Formats: sequence, C-alpha cells, structure tokens
Amino acid sequence: MSFLVNKNKVKKIKTTYRVFCFFISFFSLIGLFGALTFGIQDNVVGGLTASLVPIVLLYVCLPIVFVGYPPKILMWTLGKK
Repeated sequence: MSFLVNKNKVKKIKTTYRVFCFFISFFSLIGLFGALTFGIQDNVVGGLTASLVPIVLLYVCLPIVFVGYPPKILMWTLGKK
C-alpha cells in the first residue's frame, strides 16, 4: 500500500505556514553554514553530523515555500480537498 498522494487531491498549504517555513529555512541555512564552517574545523565527522538537522529542515521547508506542497513523502499529511 502506497502513501503517496497526488497534488490535485490535496489542499495547498496556507500562506501563514509558508511564511513560517521561510523563516525556518532561512535560519536552517544559517545553521547549516555554521555547522559546516565551525564543525569541520574541529572534527569533520562532527561537522557533517551537526549539519544533518538543517539539511532535513531545508528538505521539508523549501518545497513548502516555493511550491506550496510538502515533499512527496510527506504528502499524506495534508487534508483532502
């Protein structure tokens, strides 16, 4: 059984949540650069590990900001039209 849902069957995410995701993605981008810059200076594995959380946040929030829908894997979380 597949949980993937087409875009035409779900509602688009509201503008307030898209603005909220913009701020999350902005601060995640700053956190990613900080984790890579300061984490790699001390320990390469630690810097890459610290950058995993901002990468996941950017993966979820950037499609919401630009398209209005979450990534395909999270499409089942939206309500029906």
